[in-house]
Amino acid sequence: MFIESICPKCGEINNVEHKGEKILSVTCKNNHIYDHIVFSYSRTMGIKDDKRKRLEEMIVEKKFHRMSDKSTICLLIFENGYEIEGRSTVRDMSDFRLVIGKDKAYEQALKKALVALGAYLG
Repeated sequence: MFIESICPKCGEINNVEHKGEKILSVTCKNNHIYDHIVFSYSRTMGIKDDKRKRLEEMIVEKKFHRMSDKSTICLLIFENGYEIEGRSTVRDMSDFRLVIGKDKAYEQALKKALVALGAYLG
């Protein structure tokens, strides 16, 4: 499986092969070497408060958009320029609640950010 890792020194996005390791040693395209701590999606079901706080401090902008009668998207823009999207949807449009959709899309975006920005949170 390949994951995206962002170099904390230059912001270069690197596609790194992950074979189950907890920490990856990554060399970016600009020859910076850094450790990327891997957080799997299953482990991020409840993001620990300290990691969540650090992630949220890195966010410079949050954008929400209702895509349809059933779907909401959240776009998080981080201080390093990286953008991560989260999405929520319901099966039936009668179940749609915008506030809940925004919350769920935001949580999904944070989980993805935790995986992609692991090098920043080490």
